[in-house]
Amino acid sequence: MDAVTIASPKATGGLPISTLRFSLDQAGLATVAASPLLTTGAVPGGIRRLQDRFFDTADFVLAREGITLQLRKSGRDARLLLLHKGEAVEAVPSSAAPDLTAFGPEWQAALTNLLQDSPLHEVASASLRQTTRELGDASLSFQTGSLAVAGQKLPVSEIQLSGPAVTLPSHALQLAASFPLRLQPEPLGPRAVRLAGGPAPPPQKAAMGLNGDPCLDQAVQSVMSACLEQFLANWPAFFAGDEVSAVHQMRVAMRRLRSALGLFNHAVPTPEFLALRSEAKHIANAMSEARNWDVFIAMLRTGPTTAFPNEAGFAALEAQCAAHRQAGYTQVRAWLEDPATTRFLLQAQALIVQRGWRGGLAAELLPRLAAPAEAFGAASLERLYRKLRKHGKHLAKLPAQDRHRVRIDLKKLRYTVEFFGELVAPRQRVRAFHRAATALQDELGKLNDMATAEALAGRLYADSPEATRALGIVLGWTAHAARGEPRAISATWDEFRDAKPLA
Repeated sequence: MDAVTIASPKATGGLPISTLRFSLDQAGLATVAASPLLTTGAVPGGIRRLQDRFFDTADFVLAREGITLQLRKSGRDARLLLLHKGEAVEAVPSSAAPDLTAFGPEWQAALTNLLQDSPLHEVASASLRQTTRELGDASLSFQTGSLAVAGQKLPVSEIQLSGPAVTLPSHALQLAASFPLRLQPEPLGPRAVRLAGGPAPPPQKAAMGLNGDPCLDQAVQSVMSACLEQFLANWPAFFAGDEVSAVHQMRVAMRRLRSALGLFNHAVPTPEFLALRSEAKHIANAMSEARNWDVFIAMLRTGPTTAFPNEAGFAALEAQCAAHRQAGYTQVRAWLEDPATTRFLLQAQALIVQRGWRGGLAAELLPRLAAPAEAFGAASLERLYRKLRKHGKHLAKLPAQDRHRVRIDLKKLRYTVEFFGELVAPRQRVRAFHRAATALQDELGKLNDMATAEALAGRLYADSPEATRALGIVLGWTAHAARGEPRAISATWDEFRDAKPLA
């Protein structure tokens, strides 16, 4: 039997199927199972014993390429599964070992080339009991059992909800409104391999911007989806990888979402856009404490501590910074684990897949959604560019508050370039303009970081003469740096101003 790609299976009526996973303890699972939302018992064949085995090389060649190889047995049925970048390829194995030929010649060649002569071996396994129920046109699977990895048995207690992508978030919201569900963005397979010693999930940067010939309605959905996907993709990295980069990318995702919603609301005013924009700001602010202390500690180490290496008091100040930083990361962790966060993300997903902005839009504005996104992008870029040029006059001489407004204007323009740039101008020109905008944003960002650092330094205290001297140095350093270097600011502004606008 040839391998079958099951990345986008079709439900009845040809609708693409999606899957959402949630963590919930066994007591919570039992409560959900008794909910009147689930009107029937297990579907026929819906109670299964699953035995999963996960394979990789000793140095995790597959995992480093984002591939998970899994052998699943349920009774007499056996399946080989290969997961890669959101795609699942399924095949019937010929033995109890992972037979790469079962995936067909293309995948066999790719895997053989990747593995070279490195043998595969079992790195983890799972023993699960799965009960599947119906929830409207979706299926709800309760999975309980254990994961055997690195000599330990770890409990598994999760819900997997699968169904048509357009209705799935609404079904999930029905459950999340009554039960403390928490999203689990990392599938069991990659999680098992990671716990066995595989690579940590990497931070994910923003996806590429729009291309082709979308209308505004399509652009709204695509841009919002990309922002939400970037946020969710960094969730596993925060808990099990580079938490510093993950927090940064999650904040970027929410800032991009806020910027996009502001743009779209300018053309098609929608209450849901404003509500979502407000919540995105709240999320970014909730992560600011952790991010700000990361930047402050880096400044302390590369600035005052390096310039004054003989000052003993810096160690005591850095210990205080570390405590503040830890409190910030604890706040982020608590926020992500809060069921309210899961509900917000599901609400955002429901708005996106159902294109909920259409319903409340005035009839005379509906044609705007059918208009080319290229025209909307060009008009938005021109409007934001004019606004930035106006506010940025004599930038080096502006007071800090006005410079901060220019920085906000610049961020909006830069994100709009990332969203729409390649719809309105050649790629080379877009990249040149983006580089100039990024350089100016970096220069203004340094000033903002120093202004923030000045405020953070005011939260430190000195309990010894050495710490008093060190704190005085830090306060003086940040106060001076927050004023900026006028010549550098002017030069970067001139370079940006000379860059040819895209629209």
